[in-house]
Amino acid sequence: MSLLSPDQATPNPTPSLVGAPDGAAAAPESGVSARVALGGRSIGVAGRLLMLTIGFVLLAMGLFYASRLAAYRENWLRDRLMVAHSAMMLFGETGEETVPHELAGKILDTVGAKSIIVALPDGRRLVAATGAAPANAPETVEIGEPSLLMASQSAFRTMFAAPGTLTRVVGKLPSDGALVDVTLDETPLIDAMWRISRNFLNLSLLISAVVTFVLWAALWWLVIRPVRRLTSSIIAFGERPQEHVRIRAPSGRVDEIGRAEVALAAMQGSLAHELRQRKRLSELGMAVARINHDLRNMLSAAQLISDRLASIPDPLAQRLAPRLVATLDRAILFCQSTLTYGGGREQAAAPREFDLRELVRQIVETAEAERSGAVVYAIDIPPKFELLADPDHISRVIENLCRNAAQVLVSRGAQNGRPTAIRLAAIRTGAVALIEISDTGPGFAPDQAAHIFEPFHLTTRQGGTGLGLAIAADLVARNAGSISLAEAKSEDFYCGARFLITLPTPEVAGRRNARIVAPN
Repeated sequence: MSLLSPDQATPNPTPSLVGAPDGAAAAPESGVSARVALGGRSIGVAGRLLMLTIGFVLLAMGLFYASRLAAYRENWLRDRLMVAHSAMMLFGETGEETVPHELAGKILDTVGAKSIIVALPDGRRLVAATGAAPANAPETVEIGEPSLLMASQSAFRTMFAAPGTLTRVVGKLPSDGALVDVTLDETPLIDAMWRISRNFLNLSLLISAVVTFVLWAALWWLVIRPVRRLTSSIIAFGERPQEHVRIRAPSGRVDEIGRAEVALAAMQGSLAHELRQRKRLSELGMAVARINHDLRNMLSAAQLISDRLASIPDPLAQRLAPRLVATLDRAILFCQSTLTYGGGREQAAAPREFDLRELVRQIVETAEAERSGAVVYAIDIPPKFELLADPDHISRVIENLCRNAAQVLVSRGAQNGRPTAIRLAAIRTGAVALIEISDTGPGFAPDQAAHIFEPFHLTTRQGGTGLGLAIAADLVARNAGSISLAEAKSEDFYCGARFLITLPTPEVAGRRNARIVAPN
């Protein structure tokens, strides 16, 4: 007997019937408010992103403008010092220190200065001035390596200074180490800085427009457009979550947004599936409630007829009549339990000890009479195999599994020329009893195996209800057990579907009860 151990069994996928969320009724209202927000009463994410993009572009252009304006002022002043130094060095070759008035005027006009003083490393001091010192005290600027902040402040202070403002520029030239002191009129510099500012403003606006357009187009295509698509999908799905047509297929992107689209589509599909199942269960409960009364009357009449059959002095009739009565009783209980299942209410189990082999023997005898030998049943269960569970529940579980397997074997045949056979085996392993029901049929496809215990999942035949395996899993769970679909090997004789059921044994239950009632 090739029974799998419990840890090798495939876990039982528990069906999850999820109802509509609390906020489902409010979905249309939230969708309307979202559309209003996107429509004009709010700038939305797109408008905020555009404003942020424009702000960053203008900030970057502003910093670049300030640095370039400060650099232009610094270079302009350095040029004035170098021109003044060159002119004074030509005069210094004459050996005199004070430039004549007429020559000084020409030099100062060339440089654009009011006075020039050059202190040479050999101690000589060359001076060019046309008159008395300026009446207003000029601002002193030392040419060096100022910080960007200080250079920008000085540049804007110069640009907004009044025309005719004088400034004193002092700097040491690296060529010969001479110290040059020049008093300048800032008016030409102010005019040049304003002209540069206007040109830079026009260029900045053009560059900002181009950069903003490119960035906005990229953001729109890569971020905003797919996010709006996700938002529209969520709003549309929230209005009618049961409709699959409102689930948008992922765009196929491989980035974060693409993964979000895949996750959203999977979540919406799962929720729509669960809601449709919940609706079908509700419809099933209403349908069973309408036919339950008439069906029970019919079964009651059949039960009366079976009681009359028991009085016939035929050994076969007397032997089969009690089994027919028991079958009708189970049919009546099954009708009521179907109503209970459709209404979403649980039915408590009534566990007691019973012989599993005898129960299976009766199920197989009935199945063989129904199939007329079309399917061979093999029972591999030790005698007096006691279980602690509700025998009616376990009978229904085994009947469902055997009936499904027989239907598949009759309609589709066995694998690789094997006979159409079903085996029922059981062993005790550890603290539980392990029951295996396997067959020689084609088994389940890999994409179906994960969903066979879900309600309305049709896998065996057309025309079925899709509730057999779901009810079987529910009944096993109510008896403190579990059911799973185990993997069958192709080299095994019973290589089709293999179901493993674990149930408690009387010894384990007795020890559990003893621990519960044990005195402190």
